[in-house]
Parts: sequence; C-alpha cells; structure tokens
Amino acid sequence: MFGASNTLLNADHYDVYFKGMPVWNGKVLRRHGDVFELTTSGYYHAHGRADDTMNLGGIKVSSVELERICNAVDNNILETAAVGVPPPGGGPERLVIAVVFKDSRDSAPDLNKLRTSFNSALQKKLNPFFKVSHIVPVSSLPRTATNKVMRRVLRQQVAQIDQNSKI
Repeated sequence: MFGASNTLLNADHYDVYFKGMPVWNGKVLRRHGDVFELTTSGYYHAHGRADDTMNLGGIKVSSVELERICNAVDNNILETAAVGVPPPGGGPERLVIAVVFKDSRDSAPDLNKLRTSFNSALQKKLNPFFKVSHIVPVSSLPRTATNKVMRRVLRQQVAQIDQNSKI
C-alpha cells in the first residue's frame, strides 16, 4: 500500500498495536480501532470504529458532531475531544469532554459553568437527553503522526482518573 509503514514515528509500535493482545495460531494479534461482537450463533457483528462514535443513552452519535458544538460554546476554548466512558461498575457510557483552553495560564476556569453551557448547547442542537458528565482540562490532545486525536488514549486517561477518584 502506498504511504503505509510498519513503524510509528511518535510512539512505540509494539505498545500501541500488540501489547496485551491475545495470541492466535502462534501469532500475536494486532490491535485496531474497530469493534466486533461475537454473537451467540458464532458469527461476528461489526459495530464500526470505536474512536469515532459513542452510544449515549441508546443513541449512536459522532464524536466530531459533539466537538463541533462544544468548540463554539466559549471563546476561550481552543479545541475539545468527546469520549464515551463506561462507568467502572458497568452501565451506559458517560460523555466526557477533554478541553484545551486558548490561554493555559488561566488557572481556574469555571468547569461547572462550562459543563452547563455544553449541556445546554448539546441538548438544544442535538438531543435533549445528551448530558456531559465531566470536563477534563488538558494542555493538549494526544495525536497520531497524522494529527488524528487518539480518543482511545483519552478514554484510558479518564478511566484511570475514575479509579483514583469518582467523577
């Protein structure tokens, strides 16, 4: 394939694609971004990209759609990333928004006020049942070499915060 490579420029190739994956027929399986379900009849059902959509209250929604609305809520926002995070005990995904502020020196933005603004905009423009459960301020969003946001990494970071404190 033209443009394909077998190494990463800004990360450890093994850690990203193979670490923690099961072995099948003597080979370590490669991680990818698609979600598959093994049905009770033995067939696989493809659910699409794990990083690009989420299921909020039974409604499948695009992360990009949520981010477009959240980016326009406040002039101090440089960019946002929306991720669906399952609670530690299981249950429906919670919507968490990672926010990069234009002025990182502003040490105490009012996150509750911002969350209320996000909720209002999302409920008015997308769905009245969508609700932001938590906002995580970050200095920058994790990105691939091709500048795509790595939502999987954000989801892992939020899950780690979940284990240390309840959000």
